[in-house]
Amino acid sequence: MLRKRLAAMLIPLFIAAPAFAGTQGSGRSDTAEQAAKLNEAFSVLHAVGQYSTNLSEMANTRAKSDLVKGYAREMASSNANVDTKLQAVAQKHGVDVGPLDPQTEEGQSLLDRINAETVLLGSIKGDAWDREYMTLVTNTQQSVIHLLDASKGAAKDQEVKQFFGDLTTTVQGRLKRAQDIMAKVYSDKV
Repeated sequence: MLRKRLAAMLIPLFIAAPAFAGTQGSGRSDTAEQAAKLNEAFSVLHAVGQYSTNLSEMANTRAKSDLVKGYAREMASSNANVDTKLQAVAQKHGVDVGPLDPQTEEGQSLLDRINAETVLLGSIKGDAWDREYMTLVTNTQQSVIHLLDASKGAAKDQEVKQFFGDLTTTVQGRLKRAQDIMAKVYSDKV
């Protein structure tokens, strides 16, 4: 029950995050609004990547399955590379990648979920940990794909669009691999 509740809380996070559908109007305010939304998208992607890395490191001591541990190690390594690219694209295009703002509803919501999920995963181990981790991973990746699609559609710069497109492809591959692992390890279990 708790796993489903956490998954239900995570999915809207990225779907509702930056919608990027501003109204057309007088250039400067639209540009400022788009820049703010781009800053938010990059900051959310950075925060989720950092959180994913932390959970992947937790997998080394808590996971039971070697497939889950291997997947987690791949995610930690890949997230470092993605974050380096994210920071480079952001810097080149004047995007401010900052910490999540706990003063905003969205920032506080994401921080609360990260904390709750960390507590949950810290309270279990073995097979139960593997299932919760992999469920959390697949749900989060689906949400990230939605965020990336919305961000790519709203981005004006071709390099930023390309970054979002490439990252979408990467996350789709991660999602497929996670689903394959879940099917191999848990296909005959509830």
